[in-house]
Amino acid sequence: MTQRITFLLLAFLLVASLQAQTKVQLSIPDVIAPGGVTEICVPIIADSFPNIASLQFSIDWDTTQVTFTEARLGDNPLGLDDMAASMPESNIYLIAFLTPGLVGITLEPGTVILELCFDVTMESGSTPLNWDAALPGEFAQEGTIVAFPDTLLSGSINYGSNVATTMWPGDTNDDGQIDHKDLLNIGLIHGTSGPARTPPGVTFEEKVAPAWPNSFNSGLNQAKVDCDGNGLIESQDLTLVETYYGRIIDGLWEPGNGASTGQGPALALVGGPINSGERSTLSVAFGENNDPLAVGYGMAFVLNFNPDQIDLNTISVDFDDSYLGEDLLTIARLSPNENGRLEIALSRKDQVNTTNPGGEVCKISFIALDNVDGGDYDLTFQIVPDTFLLADQSSADIQGSNTTITVMGTVAVREPNWGRELIIFPNPYTAGPLNIRGNLPSLDRLVIFDVNGQRVRRLAGTTRDLDLSDLSAGTYLLQLEKGAEKVVRKIIKQ
Repeated sequence: MTQRITFLLLAFLLVASLQAQTKVQLSIPDVIAPGGVTEICVPIIADSFPNIASLQFSIDWDTTQVTFTEARLGDNPLGLDDMAASMPESNIYLIAFLTPGLVGITLEPGTVILELCFDVTMESGSTPLNWDAALPGEFAQEGTIVAFPDTLLSGSINYGSNVATTMWPGDTNDDGQIDHKDLLNIGLIHGTSGPARTPPGVTFEEKVAPAWPNSFNSGLNQAKVDCDGNGLIESQDLTLVETYYGRIIDGLWEPGNGASTGQGPALALVGGPINSGERSTLSVAFGENNDPLAVGYGMAFVLNFNPDQIDLNTISVDFDDSYLGEDLLTIARLSPNENGRLEIALSRKDQVNTTNPGGEVCKISFIALDNVDGGDYDLTFQIVPDTFLLADQSSADIQGSNTTITVMGTVAVREPNWGRELIIFPNPYTAGPLNIRGNLPSLDRLVIFDVNGQRVRRLAGTTRDLDLSDLSAGTYLLQLEKGAEKVVRKIIKQ
């Protein structure tokens, strides 16, 4: 890809103010360019240039690393012309110049006199840019032929993927869009440090960054994760992901097809039924019955739903009891690119997998809207996993799920408030106990009915772990009773 590099100045010694401008000072920055760049332009900068009427200097480079293409005068603050410049050799550029009438010229500190442009000759390389190649630098002020003191600061060109990379603040996985998945790389190398960008800069534009010494297993250089460019991976980098969330770089938004493998632990939504018009909370659970395959480091997934059935302004996500740990990086945002899409990611940041074999991932709260006729209706959620990440940067198998929750309308008989605290898992289940959890009152009894309404089991109200191993596979109704109050949930044995 041919492009003109927006260079990064690693050692830009800009002298903003010299006492009484007692000397000429010109500098060439150290420029780094990422792999794929073929043209590099380097400025010659006047840090101090007081009342100069005549000058000469020359610069050379290594022609095995770069080849000269042109000099660009830009604003041409000295009024240079073709007669002022020459190239006695293919690796030397020379300026010898007298101002018209030997009138002195003073330049503001930081003024670019001209740019020298080069094509690279290899995939990666470097060359110094040195002064005094053919002629020593000499300067004289107006009205004198005495050489004026000068300091000429040399620079360099370094190019290739091993010295530099390009990145967009927030796009830590380099997929061209800013979304929840960008949290994961921040979690993987949280606390890691490397070369800072100069200047750091957080505007949403392509940046050139010095390459960090390490890359991810995918080959992606870790410099792409340093969103704010300060040389440290920390929570501020996640702030940039949130700031530019939903931005697309050079293309169309790609929702992705998810990472469900049909194997491994499953993400499932737990809870319900719920009442319309009231705040309800559902849990996202991962794995069941202490599944050792649910031990991991971070995950990203999407919850799809009908946006016409939920008040979008009421959606909130709570990670306080997440099985991945307490000190986490988290993000939960409604996609700005597709309605009815809640994007969630969370990660540890200590480079160690959790020891907890699954459990609650987060809680999702919202208010379901009332149906047109005020009656009950079904609210369907689809969990689509993006990735389940381990501390060694590998991915493990993961499954999604579909869940339908009954929303009880305003004309329906409402269940008691404690029913909203009820959590039953795993459901569906295959073996082991069926767990009943939640902030429940002291119950009188639990009753299980088959689909024909026949009672198949009656249990004490204190029962919280049900052994249903002797029941045939099928659908049942679990009824919890406290006085005249009853809560009914459908349970499925596979």
